[in-house]
Amino acid sequence: MFRATAPLSMRYIGIAIDVLKNESGPGYSNTVEAAGKAIEQRVPAITQAKIQGTRPHRSSKDPFDTKEVITVSFHDDKGTRLLSIHAHDDGTWKEYFSRAGRSKSQSRSTFPATEDVTSGDNGENPGSAS
Repeated sequence: MFRATAPLSMRYIGIAIDVLKNESGPGYSNTVEAAGKAIEQRVPAITQAKIQGTRPHRSSKDPFDTKEVITVSFHDDKGTRLLSIHAHDDGTWKEYFSRAGRSKSQSRSTFPATEDVTSGDNGENPGSAS
């Protein structure tokens, strides 16, 4: 029997992807979209993403990150932050799980609190960055 797959339900709140693209460039918006798709598949509890701003900046959370970043937080339906990312304009991002996010992640044993990832060729399959 054929079954259609359910559409992913994450929504962006606050700053829209189009605004991010116009103000920061397509590199950042493409990274945010790719990260959102990948994260939503791994952590189904995530229902919303909040883009924190459109001005790329150096990370205060990770002083070793030499690239400018856009910060995006990911939340469940109750508004609890489960994960944040620092998106780069080159298709890579770093993930920072909160305590709540580590407990709700399907793959929490394989994803540390912080991880570098990069989008695959189609932007949907992240892998570890070296």
